[in-house]
Amino acid sequence: MSDAAGARRPGGGHPASGVVVREATAADAGALVELRAVMFEAMGATPDELADPQWRRGAHAWFVARVGTPGVRVAVADAAGEVVSCAVGEVTALTPGPNAPNGCVGLLSNVATRHRWRGRGLAAACTDEVLDWFRHGTDVTRVDLFATGAGAPIYTARGFTVRAFPAMCLPVPRADR
Repeated sequence: MSDAAGARRPGGGHPASGVVVREATAADAGALVELRAVMFEAMGATPDELADPQWRRGAHAWFVARVGTPGVRVAVADAAGEVVSCAVGEVTALTPGPNAPNGCVGLLSNVATRHRWRGRGLAAACTDEVLDWFRHGTDVTRVDLFATGAGAPIYTARGFTVRAFPAMCLPVPRADR
């Protein structure tokens, strides 16, 4: 746990004093789902998509089950008991290759800050806490992420680079979901 006031953010300065960056607990699941919706909003999700109870229930169950488990680190910025920002780190197992010789790759995701708390370095402070965990608490040899244009400066300031090959995805609809 650390006082976010000591964390650095792109462009200098410090985040709001009195905000504590800490590891999330299962009790934070509701706030983490709301911050996930903030992230999806920034990525262009529609209001109907954001309101869909199916993904919200699934995300809530995921946070309850996985927060605090080996291979997952969720950092939150806590302002007087209100979770106002977060970052999620997951260790993934891939087939080893030149850029991940042990196949252990980190995924940084769900970096989001409530609108009224933006511009105070809180997402950067949460990101730094998760990156510190990746460096010192795991065996990952690379960390991957997907960034919005607004979030990219946080990551480039920490050494992330754009890869030569674009990320792609294929939706696989399920009739039972």
